[in-house]
Amino acid sequence: MLDTPTWFRQRRYLHFDEPLSLQKAMALVTNPNAVATHAFWPLIRFNVHTTKIKQNKTTGHLDWHHKDREISYAAHSDSLIFGFYAERIGALYELHLAKQGLADCVLAFRSLGKNNINFAKSAFDEISVRGNCVAVALDVTKFFDTIDHAQLKLRWKQLLGISELPSDHFAVYKALTKFAYVDRDEVFGALGISVHNPRGNGKYRLCSPTNFRGQVRDAKLIKTNPNKCGIPQGTAISALLSNVYMLEFDAVANAFATAHGGKYMRYCDDILFVMPVELASETESFCISEIGKLELKINPDKTDTCVFTKNGASLVCNKPLQYLGFLFDGQQTIIRSAAFAKFSNHMKRGVSLAKQTMRSRNKAKIANGADEKTLYRRKLLSRYSHLGSRNFLRYGYKAAKVMNSKAIRRQLRPLWGRLQRAIEK
Repeated sequence: MLDTPTWFRQRRYLHFDEPLSLQKAMALVTNPNAVATHAFWPLIRFNVHTTKIKQNKTTGHLDWHHKDREISYAAHSDSLIFGFYAERIGALYELHLAKQGLADCVLAFRSLGKNNINFAKSAFDEISVRGNCVAVALDVTKFFDTIDHAQLKLRWKQLLGISELPSDHFAVYKALTKFAYVDRDEVFGALGISVHNPRGNGKYRLCSPTNFRGQVRDAKLIKTNPNKCGIPQGTAISALLSNVYMLEFDAVANAFATAHGGKYMRYCDDILFVMPVELASETESFCISEIGKLELKINPDKTDTCVFTKNGASLVCNKPLQYLGFLFDGQQTIIRSAAFAKFSNHMKRGVSLAKQTMRSRNKAKIANGADEKTLYRRKLLSRYSHLGSRNFLRYGYKAAKVMNSKAIRRQLRPLWGRLQRAIEK
């Protein structure tokens, strides 16, 4: 019996092909010729609508901002190929980071046994130890959408230490740059499948090859990436490739910071330099210039320069540093207030929906002569209180513990009362 490799995950979602057994998966992904000639299916793409709350720099008020992010997921066979090659390329990537002294600089999409709480604490500790310094935080605009294909291919070859990509690697590269995709709602509608209950028909495959040709391909539901930039978010290899793409930048950014007695860190498209105060402007200009060499751009609206100054035994700043969802002012660390506003909004909507469901079911029970039921609180408490195992409250308490922050505990304290009031209202 074969041991299950880490890249093998037998997902059960509906796609254009069926899940593969471990034996079939091994036969496919470990055969370079099979990968080189593999016909990749179109990705299925859907929009994730997110609502963010940001502080208006002019008024100081919290404003709601709506953003759509396109997420794609690959067919079963394609996903296993991506996972297998991500593991192989990832091993080379980790060796390269260790060799170049970059292991502490690149934080996201690596198996480090840490999360953004740990990374934020590390950055704040760095500032606290230094005392007089400046934190320059920058953000790359539309990172995944603007990754240049030619430069990605170059970094890929450099990592493999070869002048041309082997045919199997090139097939994977092509599938992620000249990718084909279908809109989830369009294709599900064309095939008569509910988006809300896609497995309700008991199938493991969206359609037969014949129906794929007739109802999907011939109906022109398939689109392709026409640009020379951009890779899809959501595949098993996309996150790794975004790190591979930044290899040269990470090296020069770390060299720049080290040469000036500073510190460089990057979490995906969030870039942070902790530098001597007098280098604030030079650091920002350097980053914008080097990022430009990768055909990427820095978002000026998300650039922050926070100066920290030692005042006796205290550390003060001209404005708090916002990093990975936290705010640090030299004295204390708190969770961004926007996160609490977002949580409260979700909680109120969740309680309202639970009440609507209760009223609807009780109406049917009364009509049938049955007793009414009270509000089902267990799920609400699991989702919106410390009694749950994985929710915002649990995340907050973990952050408070890791950062030893009494301020975060004070932020969390009122949430139980708000939930109770929403339930009793």
